[in-house]
Amino acid sequence: MRILLVSGGDGAPFARALGDALRSDDELTVIAPTVRGHWSAGLLASPDLDALLVSAATPPTYAVADSLEQIGYVPQWQRASDDTIAIRLVRTDIATSGGALTDATIAAAQRAALPYRLLPMCEDRAELRVVIGTEDPHAVHVDEYLDDPSAHEPTQLLLVAEGISISSAVSRALLDADLVVIGPSSRTLAVDPVLRTPGFLDLVAPDLPVLVVDHEDQAPADLIRVAGLRETVPGRTEPVAPDAAAVIEHARLVVS
Repeated sequence: MRILLVSGGDGAPFARALGDALRSDDELTVIAPTVRGHWSAGLLASPDLDALLVSAATPPTYAVADSLEQIGYVPQWQRASDDTIAIRLVRTDIATSGGALTDATIAAAQRAALPYRLLPMCEDRAELRVVIGTEDPHAVHVDEYLDDPSAHEPTQLLLVAEGISISSAVSRALLDADLVVIGPSSRTLAVDPVLRTPGFLDLVAPDLPVLVVDHEDQAPADLIRVAGLRETVPGRTEPVAPDAAAVIEHARLVVS
């Protein structure tokens, strides 16, 4: 059984549990959004990919972030753990050497011995920005807004991008998938950005089983409000409980 899971970093525990619950002849591919990507201290950050790559086995440490903050080099909203900075160092090295983001992500996932294959939704630059304020409106990176939502009044959620489309690796994964699982992950910050990436919905057949995991959007209420209507989930949708074992059991029923 070949499962394609659409998830952001907030769904990392579920993705690992889902991968661990599969049989040896099953395959799990996780498609993650890249719309929270940015450069931080000279490194290419991609928070959703980072969260899906970092091991949850050991508590995070922040020695590098503490040192950067002491000299005032990076703002608080760009604070990252030492393991995350290591991931970004390798990603940046591969990217600046001409490598593709997909290749860097697959290599990192293999080194981390994850129970799934991880793919970024696209190779192109795409960045979510939040327009804040009414008298002097200006756009800030979505992660800057998320660092302290109560300090801002959002009026619009924008995607800054030019000519983006899903990668060839995501296209192949969609065509090969026996079913798709949506979430549990923020619809506003993770799922909808993937569904709205040009090319994704076109490759989901109307009869493809799509299991939608029951999950409350943890994005700030004001951000959900300005984001507008949710994207329509494609395929033959069915709701499922947020339990990896139950999802696997249900998946086998709909695929058989």
